[in-house]
Amino acid sequence: MQNLKKIMDNKKKKRKIISFKKFNKNRNKWSFNLYKDKKVSKLSKELYISADKHNFCYLYNWLGEPMLQTPDDVLTIQELLFKTKPDIVIEVGVAWAGTLLLYESLANYTKTKKIIGVDIFIPDDLKKRIFLKKKTKKIKLIIGDSTSDLIFKKIKKLCGNYKNILIHLDSDHTKDHVLKEIKLYSKLLKKNNYLIVGDTIIEDIPKQLHRKRDWEKGNNPKNAINQFIKSNKNFVIDKSINHKQLLTNNPKGYLKKIK
Repeated sequence: MQNLKKIMDNKKKKRKIISFKKFNKNRNKWSFNLYKDKKVSKLSKELYISADKHNFCYLYNWLGEPMLQTPDDVLTIQELLFKTKPDIVIEVGVAWAGTLLLYESLANYTKTKKIIGVDIFIPDDLKKRIFLKKKTKKIKLIIGDSTSDLIFKKIKKLCGNYKNILIHLDSDHTKDHVLKEIKLYSKLLKKNNYLIVGDTIIEDIPKQLHRKRDWEKGNNPKNAINQFIKSNKNFVIDKSINHKQLLTNNPKGYLKKIK
């Protein structure tokens, strides 16, 4: 036993512990190499298309409520929240509120003061589950058209003088609607704030025949982003966020305000 202990002690002495700074530097390199690997990109796209036929991104919950996000995107959103620590998060397109609950459950770590959810329809039973059963305190729900002047004025008032805001657009995915939302909600953002635009993947995959929607290739959020970026030099697509993602709904969907 003494000899074994001596051997283990010697191994510990010889082992070099990499610094946190160097480890993160290595991770950035690995992430970029993963992104540049065309074979991996091809395989991940094929897997996404095959899994999407089974509505795989609809299968995950957060605190019991459906998220309609891929696990990759959930982790990415969490990282972005912790990195930027927004005072206010605005999600346009609530669905079953799983993503709203993600934002609130991380609020103590991100110092977020308010989470605003906007949708044209929010069922009463969902409100009960959120406010009565889960006893959420920071979520504010607004029902109405996200692009109407009335709704935007309500949201702007709730934002007050806070300058660190994160916005997640995930409602109607037609190009014209998303472009209108981007132009409108980007007005609330300051330098280094982020705007997440959901479901840009629609441009990159075959038409989703298993789900009948108004959006498709040529008429989707990615088309809206491309048009917005061409005419607005205050925002860039933060492509580095997608580098390590294998199954994402939002390729090139993370906009950062740079000035």
